[in-house]
Amino acid sequence: MMKTKTGVDDLLHLERLDAIRSSLATTRLEMTLPEAQKLTRHMQALAPNMHVLKLGVIHTYTSELLNPWFALESALQGLEVTAYHAPYGATIQEAQIGSGLAAHKPDITLLLLQREDLHPDLARPLAQWSSVEQDELRVQVVARLETLISRLRALEVGEIVLSILPSPQERGMGLCDAQLACSESTWWARLKADIAQMLRDKVPSSLLLDLDEVLFDLGRDRFFDKRLWYSARFPFTARAAREVARKLAAIGAVLRLPKAKVIVLDADNTLWGGIVGEDGMDGIALGPDYPGNLFVAFQRRILDYQQRGFILALCSKNNAEDLDQVLREHPHQLLRDAHFAARRVNWLPKPENLKSLADELNLGLDSFIFVDDSDHECAAVRQQLSQVEVIQTPSRPIDVPTCLDHVARLEILSLTAEDSAKTDMYAQERMRRELKTRIEETGVGIDDYLASLEMKMQVSVDNAAHVARLSQMTLKTNQFNLTTRRYQEQQVREFIADKSWLVADFSLTDIFGNSGVVGLAIFNLNKAPEAELDTFLMSCRVIGRQAEAAFLQCLCRHLATQGFTQLVADFLPTAKNALASSFLQDQGFATRDDGRYVRSLVGSSLSSNPAIPIKVTLEI
Repeated sequence: MMKTKTGVDDLLHLERLDAIRSSLATTRLEMTLPEAQKLTRHMQALAPNMHVLKLGVIHTYTSELLNPWFALESALQGLEVTAYHAPYGATIQEAQIGSGLAAHKPDITLLLLQREDLHPDLARPLAQWSSVEQDELRVQVVARLETLISRLRALEVGEIVLSILPSPQERGMGLCDAQLACSESTWWARLKADIAQMLRDKVPSSLLLDLDEVLFDLGRDRFFDKRLWYSARFPFTARAAREVARKLAAIGAVLRLPKAKVIVLDADNTLWGGIVGEDGMDGIALGPDYPGNLFVAFQRRILDYQQRGFILALCSKNNAEDLDQVLREHPHQLLRDAHFAARRVNWLPKPENLKSLADELNLGLDSFIFVDDSDHECAAVRQQLSQVEVIQTPSRPIDVPTCLDHVARLEILSLTAEDSAKTDMYAQERMRRELKTRIEETGVGIDDYLASLEMKMQVSVDNAAHVARLSQMTLKTNQFNLTTRRYQEQQVREFIADKSWLVADFSLTDIFGNSGVVGLAIFNLNKAPEAELDTFLMSCRVIGRQAEAAFLQCLCRHLATQGFTQLVADFLPTAKNALASSFLQDQGFATRDDGRYVRSLVGSSLSSNPAIPIKVTLEI
C-alpha cells in the first residue's frame, strides 16, 4: 500500500500528478502559502501543457487571496487558472454587456456572496420576523438571485457557481434557536433548498457550491480567520481556502478535462482486507467490525459512483474460484458479479489486462481510473499506460473509505437516466457479444446476427427533455464523432429553441433491452435549401449495429420533406475519431473542392436500405 507522505518536500520528488493527488487525498497535508506556491510550480513543470481554465469571480467580500489556492488545486487536476476578479461589490455592473467579466469569457463564473448582501432587509435579525414575513423574504431573495444569474447567463460566462458565505458568528439566539418557530437555522436551510431548486429549474448550467459542507468538515474555528475577516474582509483560513479551491477545481475538471468513465478495482486489500487466496473467504477483513467495516464503507462508496454513471470493472491477480466465492457468497460483500461490466481475474500483467478491458468496453484508456493497493502494480500501470489515472489506496485502513473522495474526475454536474442504468446496458452488451459468438460458430454471417437482435430505433426531434444527455454526449463521445464539438446544456437548449437549427437524437432497443439515448445530430438550417451537419455522434455502446446509417437516412428523408435539397458535412479528424473517418463517403457523400462533404437530398438516394435490419420511428 501507499506510504504516507509527511511533507511538501516528499511531494516534490513525485513525477506524476495523479501520484501527488493520491498522496494528498490521504494525508490531508496542511501547508503554508509559500509551500503551496512551490508545489504549484513543481506540478506546472511536470505538465507544461495544462488545459487552461478561465475563471471569473464576482464577490462581495475579498476574493483575490484565494488565487494561490485556486492555482494549487487546479494544477493538481492538470489545469492552469487565469482569473478575473471583478471590482469589490460590483455585482450588478458585471452582469451587463461590455463588463470585464463578459470580456474575460470565463469557463466558470463564481459568485461569492455574503449572506447580508442577498437582501437589504437581512440586516434585521431573523428572530424579529414573523413566519409570514420570513416566507416572503425568502421568496424575494430567490427572485433577486434568479434575476442576477439569468443576466449573467445571457452573457455566456460559462458555468455559474453560486456560493453563499456562512455567518462568521454563532446563531443570534444560540441554543434557543432550534426551539423557535421562526428559527434562523431553519430559514437558511429552506432558503438554500429554494435556491438549489431555482437553479435546477430555471437557470441551466448553474449550481450551488455549499460552503456549509466545508464549515461542517473543518469546524468554525478552522474555517474562519477572524483576524483576516475583520481587517481585510477575507473570511478563510488557509485550510478553508484550499477546500473551497478544491471544490471549484473539481468543477473545472469536469468541464475541461477528458471524461472518466470506468473505475477499475483491484480486489485483495482493496475491496477487502487480506488476500483471499491465502486467508480464505472467512479470513478476509469484511464485515460490521473493525477493520472489515472500513472496506464495507469503501464498497458502499463505489456503489455511489456507479449510481453517478461510472462503469465498474474488476482487475485482480487471483484464482477466479476464490474470488467468485467472495462475490457470490460472502454475506457482507456489497459488490457482486453483476455490478461489474467487465472483469479480468488472472495472473497476467495488469497493464495488459487494462488494455484488454478497454478493448472489450470499447472505451479509451484515458477514461480509466485504476484503483490498487500495490506499489508495484500502480508503478507498472503509471509507467506503461500513462493515460490511465492511478489511485493507490492508503496504507492505513481508516483512510480507505474516503480515498476517492477528492478524485475530481469522479464528480458529475448532472445525472441522466442513462447514467444510472449504464451497468445494465453494458451487461446487455455482453449478452449481445455472446449471441454474436454463438451465431458465428454456426457459420452464419453478421447480417443474420443483426437481424436476430430485432432492433427498433426511436428518433426524436428537438426534445428538450433530453438536453442533459445530449450535452453529456457532446462532452464525452470521442470515437464515433464527426466534428467533436463540445456543447454545454445551455447551448443545446438554445439550439432546440432556435428554429434555424434542428437537434435530433435516437434511442435503440433490441431483444436484450434499451440502450437509452445513444446518438445525436445537430443541423444548421440557416442556408436553405442547403442544410449543414454541425454535429453527428454515436455512443460506442451501439457501434457495429448499423444504427448510424439508419439514423442519418431517417434524418435525410425528414430534411427533404422540409424542402432541403442538399446536406453539407465535415469530418474533423482528432487523435480518437478515426473510426468515423469513412462514414460520410460510405453514406454517399461526395467531396467538394473546399474539402467539405455534400450529399443530395433528392431522389432515389433517400429510399430505405433493406440491408439495415432496424425498424425506425420518427417522433416530431
